[in-house]
Amino acid sequence: MHWKKLKALGAGSYGTVSLAAQEDGSFTFVAVKSAEVKDSSSLSMEGGILDALKGSPYVVQCFGEDVSVESGKHTYNLLLEYAIGGTLHDLINMYSKSKTMVEESEVAYYAFQLLTGISHVHRKGFIHCDLKPSNILVFPTIDDEYGSIVDVRLKLADFGLSLRTVENETHTYWDRGSKKCRHHIGTLLYASPESVARGIHGKAVDIWALGCIVVEMITGRRVWSCYESVDDLDFKITHEEPVIPSNVSNICKDFLVKCFEKDHNWRWTADMLLSHPFIKNSTSGKYHPEDHELISNKVIINPFSHCESWVTKGHLFSTCFHLPSSDNFRSGYAIFPAENAQCRMHNVELLNIW
Repeated sequence: MHWKKLKALGAGSYGTVSLAAQEDGSFTFVAVKSAEVKDSSSLSMEGGILDALKGSPYVVQCFGEDVSVESGKHTYNLLLEYAIGGTLHDLINMYSKSKTMVEESEVAYYAFQLLTGISHVHRKGFIHCDLKPSNILVFPTIDDEYGSIVDVRLKLADFGLSLRTVENETHTYWDRGSKKCRHHIGTLLYASPESVARGIHGKAVDIWALGCIVVEMITGRRVWSCYESVDDLDFKITHEEPVIPSNVSNICKDFLVKCFEKDHNWRWTADMLLSHPFIKNSTSGKYHPEDHELISNKVIINPFSHCESWVTKGHLFSTCFHLPSSDNFRSGYAIFPAENAQCRMHNVELLNIW
């Protein structure tokens, strides 16, 4: 079974992401994150993290990995489910362009999904460290009879900067080249005060980022939308209070206060926030969690293997077939089957912390 990359969907420091489909003309689509094998260490580590996180309907599913020879280059490919709805950033922009905003009850429903995903990530021993709307994928459920969207599922994605938790649940992140403390990991606009001021990265950084995302869904604007420079933004994050929207309920305001607690030791956890009235009220009646589960908790079949949850393949996307022997190919490049995931997780901790 051979697959073909149809078009580019985006790019980042990790490499590129493409839409791919089987060459037999079937309508099975996947997203493929790619990098040259020599530059693929962070991408293969992300694959190990996603393999460790499998089982949550609120985390993007990774089907496995592949190494192919594409345009003469050995390329590492991470095989992911394709989000037909794009990202939460796209969804927020769509609302902004139509001069309407996401209703508060819908924001709470989306926050419920994100918190459930964050809770799963934290229970598995990881911190995302780069939560933002462009790293959250949108999966609409469409009524085939009427062609209308009946549900929207959000899933956490892009775990390339994630860290392992340790006993005290915080990290001080060091730049291995300069041996100087790097103040934060991820996107500064969503960074927490303790990560910017002291380089502390615990589970609480994901909660601060969630608060920023909730404000952005409500207003269509980022929390820190006005700043003159990176230093000015640093100062605002560490010394000023985020502006909580005035046109929301008191329950929503209290929820955001819990997310934006300056002292990370007192900031509410994902599990605590799931019991907050802002979330509990949104998941009763119309958005009852059990109803939600029935609508969209479908088991996704791995399109690369119907009997495995993780596959390690070779040459799914190869465009050149003058290839090395399979033994040399496997030993010389970064192929990591699922059974090595826990070993890879240990490597993630060592690389990211020190």
